[in-house]
Amino acid sequence: MAGKIGGYRPGAGRPKGSKNKSTIAKEAVAEILDVDDADQLQSAVHKRGHQLLTELERIALDPTQPVAARIMAAKSALPFLLPKQTDDFGRRTGFDGQDLVRRLNEGRALARLAAP
Repeated sequence: MAGKIGGYRPGAGRPKGSKNKSTIAKEAVAEILDVDDADQLQSAVHKRGHQLLTELERIALDPTQPVAARIMAAKSALPFLLPKQTDDFGRRTGFDGQDLVRRLNEGRALARLAAP
């Protein structure tokens, strides 16, 4: 065999402390929304209410924002707009795309009514 294959090589791999795409997206959304800690985005939505939800929706639908930031904004807002679907016994049910669109529109209408 001519040389080693695999194992430790200096300078190989991702540098320590570098951020992955998800962390960068969280920080971008937190910066846009003026939230102090990107990891506390969900609790910030709880504290600031509908105003922050409409801002997250604006980011998610804005084509000028980076795709990762749009996905992170939608991921943060959806649990507040759509409760988990369950059957009569409290078990989670399957996914229905048309029902999701209807429920999103209902959530938007409720948020508009509740906003000052």
